[in-house]
Amino acid sequence: MSSREAIMQRSVSIWPKGFNLAAYREILGSTLFLRSLANTVGLTIIGTFLSVILTLMVSYAMTKDFLGKKFTTYFFVITMYFSGGLIPTYLVVAKYLNMRNTYMALILPALINVFYIIVMRSQIENIPSSIFDAAYIDGANEYQTVFQIVMPTITPTIAAISMFFALGKWNSWFPVMVYTDYQKFWTVQYYLRIVVFSKFIEARDGSELVLKEMQIPEENFRMAAIIIVALPIVAIYPFVQKYFVKGIISGAVKG
Repeated sequence: MSSREAIMQRSVSIWPKGFNLAAYREILGSTLFLRSLANTVGLTIIGTFLSVILTLMVSYAMTKDFLGKKFTTYFFVITMYFSGGLIPTYLVVAKYLNMRNTYMALILPALINVFYIIVMRSQIENIPSSIFDAAYIDGANEYQTVFQIVMPTITPTIAAISMFFALGKWNSWFPVMVYTDYQKFWTVQYYLRIVVFSKFIEARDGSELVLKEMQIPEENFRMAAIIIVALPIVAIYPFVQKYFVKGIISGAVKG
């Protein structure tokens, strides 16, 4: 909230001398920033929802008795030690699925995390089998069992995993660089990387937004952009803190 002149002064003060909101007005007046922020919000909400639902369903399926259950579990655990290759992932998304320059290309590669599947599976296995037996006697199908019994029972774990998924998707910028060519797909983190922390700034060429080379943006502009981007996650955390902490410690206590 300080001007660039105040930031460059040698004297150090905990409280800023005068409030200057010019940097916030500048960043919030950026069409490209607002578009990138909207993309990030949408991708975070949709991606987190799909990731949690798929993780829940896969975890529930892995608790069932089926041929090759142990092999499947060990295979999932082993895959945690290997990172996904960029070239194979790109070929699947861009060539075989033909999803390049689509929003789905920004969601699909990070849709599932094996570690969260293992964590959620262990929580589902702690639910007494008598509860599932009672549900089956009452005529509940598998989907009703998952969403009406399992989900409410492991809510803290789901909340913690949802928070981790949301943080990862909110901070995501690499898929934008790999799978897209146009600014309309930018996320806010990619905007920070290109515009705020590089020697570029947006300018208008007719009706199109283009990037022109310039000096590195001023410090107050940088900090204003960072605060705006970080504020939503910081604001949401107090509301989910209770479930987040319960979800973190629930796996540490057995019996």
